[in-house]
Amino acid sequence: MLRSAALGLVSLLACDSAGVAPPAAPPPAGSSHVSPDRSSRTGPEEHAAKDMSTDAPPTASSPVPADSAAKPDLPSLAQYTWLTEAGGDPPGREQLAAAIAPPAGARRAPLPAGSFGAWLRGLPLLPEGTSVLLYNGDTKPNQAAHVRVVDLDVGDRDLQQCADAVMRLRVEYQWAADQRRAIAFKLTDGTPWDFASYLGGTRLKLVGKKAERVPGSPRPATRETLRGYMRTLFTYAGTASIAAELPRRELAALTAGDVLVQGGFPGHAVLVLDVAEDDRGARYFLLGQSYMPAQQFHVLKNPGDATLSPWYRADALKTGAMTPEWGPFTDRDLRRFRDG
Repeated sequence: MLRSAALGLVSLLACDSAGVAPPAAPPPAGSSHVSPDRSSRTGPEEHAAKDMSTDAPPTASSPVPADSAAKPDLPSLAQYTWLTEAGGDPPGREQLAAAIAPPAGARRAPLPAGSFGAWLRGLPLLPEGTSVLLYNGDTKPNQAAHVRVVDLDVGDRDLQQCADAVMRLRVEYQWAADQRRAIAFKLTDGTPWDFASYLGGTRLKLVGKKAERVPGSPRPATRETLRGYMRTLFTYAGTASIAAELPRRELAALTAGDVLVQGGFPGHAVLVLDVAEDDRGARYFLLGQSYMPAQQFHVLKNPGDATLSPWYRADALKTGAMTPEWGPFTDRDLRRFRDG
């Protein structure tokens, strides 16, 4: 599926970077039986009913202890604020690190409490055996790629694909951690797109082949405004932009929250959800993805090692690791967020 480009910017395949096109009015009202999303909203972001600006941040500072069979210490489900967007308490959900044990003989690597990686370990999961649904509610044809589905809405438009889901989770973490001034990415043409400016009223306008930031009316610090920011981000950024923007990560420093990305047309990106290690120094990692067309974010199987699956050996990245629907990824594709 193609996303249209504008004024000479290339037309790109769905799971890669989007071309920049003139910002449109908010999408028409609609709903998805996958779960509510920005694209099911009516009217501008300013009409949000709920202000989530007082969400408590994750606990910070001391390291999260490594574990083997012990129940991991996980963030509260209240940290996954899309679960409570409509009000009320978050639904009871199994969390990633409680559902997926480390490989035999290994333990989870220590992570700083309050870090992106520690937050990813607590991602809420839908019940075991849940099928991956597409943005339109259809069942994804390939149900052999995943072990679990993350309870993260995808919406009813073909936007939240591979790189978009990576950016979505990073933005959701920063929102929950009260790091909202740090929410920022670059669009495919290099234009900076930060949430603080968006709150201040900044919008996009195409001037020739370049997106230009122009002033507008300030917006409230609500989750609906956050969704408006992400809607623009998903439309005009993708694998090429994050591959160019994120710094390289050395394989020896691989950690939860890192990204394996091949920017291109098409391209793909997967997120490192967890890391484990054993006494011999061997290291392992879990991967999650969305794909094209837009679909629910899910934890990937390891198609190359049914015994180890869903974990991957870190050393496999030296020669190339295949995922169920893309590959091979190598350590040359490994990126990190700048504060990670």
